Amino acid sequence: MSAEPLDPAVLSAASPWGLPVRVVGEITSTNDELLRRGEEGAPSGTLLFAESQTAGRGQFRRPWSSAPGLGLWFSLLLRMEINDASIPSLSAFAAVALVRALSSLGATDAGIKEPNDVLIGGCKVAGILVETRVGNDPFAVVGIGLNVNHTPEDFPMELRDRAASLAMITGSSLDRNTVAVSLIGELGKADRLMRESPQELLAAWQRHLLPSHGISNQQG
Repeated sequence: MSAEPLDPAVLSAASPWGLPVRVVGEITSTNDELLRRGEEGAPSGTLLFAESQTAGRGQFRRPWSSAPGLGLWFSLLLRMEINDASIPSLSAFAAVALVRALSSLGATDAGIKEPNDVLIGGCKVAGILVETRVGNDPFAVVGIGLNVNHTPEDFPMELRDRAASLAMITGSSLDRNTVAVSLIGELGKADRLMRESPQELLAAWQRHLLPSHGISNQQG
C-alpha cells in the first residue's frame, strides 16, 4: 500500500495551539527531539510528527515499532506545572483524546488499558508515553503512536495476535492526514479540560477504562 505523506500545512491549520506543525521523514524518537527542544524553550503546543522512528519507545522503554508511512508517530509539548496534582490528569488526557478521535472515525469500541494504552477488541492500536521535566519552566512531552493502515503482515511476528490498526478494525484504509486532524482537535479539547476541569477529564478516563484482567502487556 502506498502511503500518502503527512501534510504539515493541513496539520498546522488544525492545531488549536496556533503553532506550525513540523513533519520529518525519519528521526530516532519524536519524544527525544521535543525533550531537547523543550529544554531550549520551545513553546507549549509544539507538535512534531515523523513518518518513521528508528528508536521509538513506549512505557518502561519498550521498543515501539514505527512502520514508515503506516501510522501516526508524534509528540506534543505542553508547558504546565508538574506535581502530584497534575500528573494523573496529564497521564489521562491523551488517552481520552485518542478514544474520542477513534470513535469519530468509526472505531466506537476503543477503550483504555491502564495506564494509557488504547485497545480495540483486546488488541493494541495506540500507545502513549509521557515524559516530564521540572524546574523554572516545567513541561511535559506526550508521545503517541497510533497504528492506522497496517495489515497483520506489517507487524512483527510476535505482535500479530496482540496488535491491530484502524484499517484492520474498520475494514478500509484511512487518510492519515484526516486521522491526524481529528486527533489534534481532540488533544486540544482534552488539554483545555485538563487545565480547567481535571476531575471531569479523570472521570472520562475512568469511563473508558477496560477491565485489567485477560489483556496481555504489549510494546509501548
